[in-house]
Amino acid sequence: MNIDGSKVLGIEVMSALIAAPMILWTALYGAAHWWSIGLRPVLPWLRILRWVGWGLAIALYIAHLALDRFPWAYGAAIFAFSAGLALPESWVKRRFALDVIEPSEDWWPK
Repeated sequence: MNIDGSKVLGIEVMSALIAAPMILWTALYGAAHWWSIGLRPVLPWLRILRWVGWGLAIALYIAHLALDRFPWAYGAAIFAFSAGLALPESWVKRRFALDVIEPSEDWWPK
């Protein structure tokens, strides 16, 4: 089986982008657990990075449709990266910034 070098690079980039949020989450957990760091200042950066990722993914999809320069898989990988960043962001919100979360009657503990 012979795989073209550009396909291997695409698989590597996609795998790295999909795994990056989980690696970041592990690093944040380790920093909070071992060094007792408050992660509330990280919250705006996670939100900004997530929205930049969404915008970049949309731009790559448009470039793929209009110019056919970029494979659609790169846009999908960046979408997965942005969606994956929602997991550590929500963890930081629940653990370090409860005042940011709006309580609802359905799940808020009494």
